[in-house]
Amino acid sequence: MKIIVALFLSVLSLSLHAQKKADSSIDEKVEALIKKMSLADKKMQLQIRSFDGFKKFRNQNGEMNADSLSKYYPNGIGGLNLDINFEPEMYVKTLNSFQKWSTSTGNKIPIEFIGEGLHGYMARGATVFPQAIALGSTWDPELAERIYTVAGLEARSRGVVQVYAPNLDLAREPRFGRIEEMFSEDPYLVALMGNAEVNGFQSRSAKPDLNHVATTLKHYVAHGQPEGGRNTAPINISNYDLMNNDLFPFEYIIKHANPVSLMPSYNEIGGVPNHANSWLIQDVLKKQLGFKGFITSDQSAIDQIHGLHYFAKSNREAAKIAIENTIDLDLQFNDGAYNSLDTLVKSGQLSEKRIDDALRKFLKFKFEMGLFDNPYADVSKMKSVTNTVQNKKLALEAAEKAAVLLKNQDNLLPLDSKKIKTLAVIGPLAKGVHFGGYSAEPRQGIDLLNGITAYAGNDFKVTYAEGCKLALEESSFWADKVQTPNSEEDDRRLIKEAIEVAKQSDVIVLAIGETVAFSREAWGENHLGDRSSLSLLGLQDDLVKELVATGKPIVAIIFGGRPLAINDVAKNIPSIIQAFYLGQETGTGLANILFGKVNPSGKLAVTIPKSVGELPAYYNRQPSRMRSYVNDNNKPLFPFGFGLSYTAYQYGKPVLDKKDISKTENIIVTIPITNTGKVEGDEIVQLYIRDLISSGSRPIMELKDFTKVHLKPNETKNVTFTITPEKLMFYNYQLKKVLESGDFEVMIGPNSASVQTLTFTVK
Repeated sequence: MKIIVALFLSVLSLSLHAQKKADSSIDEKVEALIKKMSLADKKMQLQIRSFDGFKKFRNQNGEMNADSLSKYYPNGIGGLNLDINFEPEMYVKTLNSFQKWSTSTGNKIPIEFIGEGLHGYMARGATVFPQAIALGSTWDPELAERIYTVAGLEARSRGVVQVYAPNLDLAREPRFGRIEEMFSEDPYLVALMGNAEVNGFQSRSAKPDLNHVATTLKHYVAHGQPEGGRNTAPINISNYDLMNNDLFPFEYIIKHANPVSLMPSYNEIGGVPNHANSWLIQDVLKKQLGFKGFITSDQSAIDQIHGLHYFAKSNREAAKIAIENTIDLDLQFNDGAYNSLDTLVKSGQLSEKRIDDALRKFLKFKFEMGLFDNPYADVSKMKSVTNTVQNKKLALEAAEKAAVLLKNQDNLLPLDSKKIKTLAVIGPLAKGVHFGGYSAEPRQGIDLLNGITAYAGNDFKVTYAEGCKLALEESSFWADKVQTPNSEEDDRRLIKEAIEVAKQSDVIVLAIGETVAFSREAWGENHLGDRSSLSLLGLQDDLVKELVATGKPIVAIIFGGRPLAINDVAKNIPSIIQAFYLGQETGTGLANILFGKVNPSGKLAVTIPKSVGELPAYYNRQPSRMRSYVNDNNKPLFPFGFGLSYTAYQYGKPVLDKKDISKTENIIVTIPITNTGKVEGDEIVQLYIRDLISSGSRPIMELKDFTKVHLKPNETKNVTFTITPEKLMFYNYQLKKVLESGDFEVMIGPNSASVQTLTFTVK
């Protein structure tokens, strides 16, 4: 044993020595490069540009005109975002053409190509997984890590080395069109899913290898709660809430993973734009949380320090503020604030050292990612790893685990195909795939109608009716004009047709909700995506009413990027599945659930409110926010953590291993869970904590752990949670992290509204 230990330590020592030597070699190369670069060279390296400005230099074969690039960009290009809708082979050809030019002219520095990775790598032909708000409903970090490992490989195979993900915003403002990009309203669940995403994209190694990409934590910070749900609006939040809630996922991932980069948000907090906020960036992010990576701006956000927030009198002043606040890279469309960095230095307003500091980090990153050794993508590798059979299976698994069964009156589900002669698929979202934002278009996948039709085969007949329209145009994340309402007369005609189809059926599957046209990133008055209401769009409620009147059994499937106030649906339709956006295998996954091939296990990662008037509606509220409204109660339509199954689970009596602990001890809670139904299934058991009396008012409950347990019929398993001191800590009013003595409640149950409670004391 001593010999084995000695050999291990020797190998470890050699490995560390080799790594230090490699790091030292890279550092030397970086310094040598910086010394020979002009100010103009340096400023160009710190800019990440859109492909729009380069289209005119590209020929029909996808190759870039090197002479034109040299003429208009003599100082090189730091980073670039290629057109995601290029055909895969053309994408690689264009990227390689850029790299050939970049590495053979000037300082011979390769270009960093970036991408998006919200729910898979965003590019034509790549695998499309469920949108983040749906993935959060899986409560499955292990699944998330597998998904983003695939996404990272697909991105890297096309030459991309950095993705702008994960999104760590808290989904607490459903009017906000970007809520679809967020895993959950809960900080702990967001932290674990985001951590898994970083591990998937980057690997668990110290640095990403050739099959992985760097991640970018975003949007720092509190971006999920803009005033009025309007994109880029101010964030009205106290530092106390900021530290205890919105910052938690960033703190957790910086501690447990190794994120390479970070992106601040567009918003302002306390009158200071986040990109210019030195307290957030210097004091909190770097000094307190210990972030060591480089910082990338959001698109044109440095320009917005002047043009949106009026915090600076010009883009040049905005550039000075941002670079001095260590915003290392300027992500822009074509020509942005950092184009004036050389002018700032020459006029004596900015030290060149600050530019060199930013450049040093970025060049080192390019060396570490292997760009100087081989900046090219390989078409054959790209083809071999993109949307493979295994990737499609993973996308299907994710779709099946993300769907949430909200209601199942009289056990209507699963449907028995042997008892069905005709099934009607009705609704404006039944036909066509819906992925949500940050997806390549045109979308390709299996929609609900096709999925059910394929499942039916020759066993029963499937009919279809649109029922009504949400808009005249086809839905799109990228196009501007996609929200023109249909005429009421035509919608009434469509409803009438749907009723006739419904009358001829044995059961109805109703696909309603909203598309990405109505829940997306609103980046201008010509491109809106936030809503003032959470009700169903158009005449969908009328369609529901008319279908219910037929007396036919109905299963409603709710699509969309946000939780909707589906009060009439919840009251009148016997079975409801919350789908959000389930990715390219949507139809197959839902068909498998509808007919019982898969037992649903998803749980809501966001609260579904009854109306906009209930907002904010997140579960972990402060104790003082407890009053009901006149003629209403303070309960949501569906609570956080809620989700049904085709079986039933019985929660036994929880037991603590001790009643009192010190501030350094763990406490263990155990609860037996029994499957009392007739089919096997997965139950997500949730643990919540409440600090009863503290120096800062604490929420009525906070998720601190969860686990998924698989149970066969009549099987019982003991589920054990370990509550560590870290899970009992919070930031006090002085913004210091503390664990205070006193009584704590521990709550265990299937969702946040149905728990058993025990009490213990920290001495």
